Amino acid sequence: MKVKFWGVRGSIPCPGPKTARYGGNTSCIQLLGGTDVIILDGGTGIRELGLSLTASRPPLRIHLLLTHTHWDHIQGFPFFTPIYDPGVEVTVYGPRALDRSLEEALMFQMQYAFFPVRGVELAARMKFVELNEQSFEIGPVEFRTKFMNHPIRVLAYKFRLGDRSGAYTGDNEPYYDVLVERSGPSDRDASQRADFIRECNASVVEFFRGSRLLIADAQYTDEEYVHKRGWGHSSVSHVIDLAAAAGVRRVALFHHEPTHPDNVLDRMARDVRRMARSKSRTLKPFMAREGMVVDV
Repeated sequence: MKVKFWGVRGSIPCPGPKTARYGGNTSCIQLLGGTDVIILDGGTGIRELGLSLTASRPPLRIHLLLTHTHWDHIQGFPFFTPIYDPGVEVTVYGPRALDRSLEEALMFQMQYAFFPVRGVELAARMKFVELNEQSFEIGPVEFRTKFMNHPIRVLAYKFRLGDRSGAYTGDNEPYYDVLVERSGPSDRDASQRADFIRECNASVVEFFRGSRLLIADAQYTDEEYVHKRGWGHSSVSHVIDLAAAAGVRRVALFHHEPTHPDNVLDRMARDVRRMARSKSRTLKPFMAREGMVVDV
């Protein structure tokens, strides 16, 4: 099984000469090796993926697994050409949105006021599957899901094909950095809250334990994170700590901050390699780039 990165940025697309090497499209990952087309998230990177699939022209069964419905993870969907092909079947998976169903949230951006083609006019056979924490299979690929910490409900995915397993955090921030500030007024309440937060973070480590590859939200440097607490994203040291604790072999730093040009990401790559050496002799971190294909 392999993973191909079609979009690696967070928050908003940022094309241009300063982001050309790592890429400016938002989140989209393809799993290679199963019998069907499997895609994680539908950010703007999914447009190029769709053009590639359309050019190959076989009848397609496509499975789009969304971590959540924030715009940078779904805004490429209206430009995903297979949804306009009557020979294609597309199944969309993901958590229910805050105040509407998964289907309603995804199709909201395809109202005629925002886009010239309405959702009801799509030619492909569309299905929607709302997920909680559960296990399921797509062909020979096994999946597990887990809720993570973000301003809205977001799912992480763990996937396995044979003896190869990988995982994707979606947008994620360690629980303590948000919840500890909401502790109750008494020492007893604060202690209970702290125990609960430790349990939440430990469960995240256990979910990712043993993955050969972890694709992780690492939007901020440690210095930036001081000013971004509670925004729902991790710092580079959060990701290295998580990967080392879970016994992960390789970690792809993902969801790059849109204001970080290539030279900043180069510097972050050097920093995370140094961090990793201090935590684990086996952990190999790298920065995800558009077009990169890696083994799981």
